[in-house]
Amino acid sequence: MRHDIRSIIPLAIVGVVALAGCASGAPAESSAPPPESETPVPTVTETVTPTPTETATAEPPATAEPPYRIEDEAVLGAYSLDDVPGDEPLVVWADAEHTLVHVIGTGSGSTACQPTGESIEVDDGMLEIDFGWPEDDPMMACTADLRVFGWAFPVTGADESITQANVDEWTEDADEITVDVQPMAEPQ
Repeated sequence: MRHDIRSIIPLAIVGVVALAGCASGAPAESSAPPPESETPVPTVTETVTPTPTETATAEPPATAEPPYRIEDEAVLGAYSLDDVPGDEPLVVWADAEHTLVHVIGTGSGSTACQPTGESIEVDDGMLEIDFGWPEDDPMMACTADLRVFGWAFPVTGADESITQANVDEWTEDADEITVDVQPMAEPQ
């Protein structure tokens, strides 16, 4: 069978065009998933915003550390018996940031005969300071040696606008005493 060159040329042209189409770089259609390096095209979907069923509750305010008895003689020595007014406590800001309050009093040298600091909070623009008393011990005798004693109360939520304090159970007979909060003493 003899082929004429004229009959081979059209066949050769069709083959060249077919090979050129494959090598053109156009993406070939495939049913295989795209490689991981390709980002899939996002599709539009309908989103529904849920209706809130609960109201958000505010977090409780930060609580301060518990009060502690002032045992540092340098701190207690800054106050004298004359600084404390009678049966009332002396309430003083102990720092410029209004995060610490000293409550100073005079009384027996026996701690069992002194009120015990329990809590402090800011309420309606005032400090609310609570004290408690130890259980009565019939064997305990309170000495007559007057001394300065005090409690330190870390406080949150206070600022310079707070100028009064309600002190509860400062004495065993008094329920509540309202006193002015003294500013922090200026260093000398």
